[in-house]
Amino acid sequence: MNLNDMGIFDRIAQLAQLSAVLEVISPKPGNVNPMHEFHDTRFEDFIIGAIAIAPTIRNSAINGYYAGVGRIRLSDIGIGKNIRLAVKDVMDSHSGGNTHLGIAMLLVPMASSAGIAIAEGKLTRDKLRDGIMKVIAHTTVDDSLEFYRAIEISGTKALGKLNKPRVPFYRLMEISAKKDRNAEELSNGMQIILNLGLSKIEEFLNKTGSLRDSITMTYLEILSRYPDTFIARKMGIETARMISKRAKLILESGGILNENGIKEIEEFDSELRKYGNKLNPGTTADMVTASLFAYLLLETL
Repeated sequence: MNLNDMGIFDRIAQLAQLSAVLEVISPKPGNVNPMHEFHDTRFEDFIIGAIAIAPTIRNSAINGYYAGVGRIRLSDIGIGKNIRLAVKDVMDSHSGGNTHLGIAMLLVPMASSAGIAIAEGKLTRDKLRDGIMKVIAHTTVDDSLEFYRAIEISGTKALGKLNKPRVPFYRLMEISAKKDRNAEELSNGMQIILNLGLSKIEEFLNKTGSLRDSITMTYLEILSRYPDTFIARKMGIETARMISKRAKLILESGGILNENGIKEIEEFDSELRKYGNKLNPGTTADMVTASLFAYLLLETL
């Protein structure tokens, strides 16, 4: 592939933007959407941030491709650096604080995996998973140091006092897995995203014909089964589990597929907004974005 044939990497970046935009415009209880904002983060901050991630997603895919054809080593893909650059671009694009750190954590390795698959011929679900595991397994201490810088740039307070063990990025994700679902996903090949999330996006899109409805239902499915670690860090694991049980009850009543379920979703949304954004299932939203990105990659490439 020569430089004139590299439009496919622009497409990957556009699909990442589209995933992040579709996620935020979809009504997900407790999260920013066109009708509800946080006191310090506006709806348009998420839209602007979604646009800003494109350059580093493109670079991640290109580096994955170069690793796939042997031009660079897997350890030189630069997962940590690209997460940092994505976060910096987002923070420079608006004044609404951290909007895309978690999304960058997930989409950068996935884009690199897509690049590897392109080098090998065709992207499949198995190749996407295998590529993610391969990319993460070859990360380095430098990737971890870059990731720490990304967290500092994001200004997030949700992680509390940051412990900085000097270990390779893959090991850092293993250490962090118990407290952060995104880290857990990176340490296990995105099991929830590529199994549950991707399958539910496909299932509910077939049922409803609407990506927005599919995103809402997939969000509830993931939340119902996996307590949100963003909430757990701020409000405790028992609160996170209680919210998951509430999401499960909504799904059992039909969710967005019937009028009663829609009413329950609206009530759930109001309940989650009572304490500002402390009950925001933000990690679940990140995982839905990654599930949608995987779906769009597989449907498009």
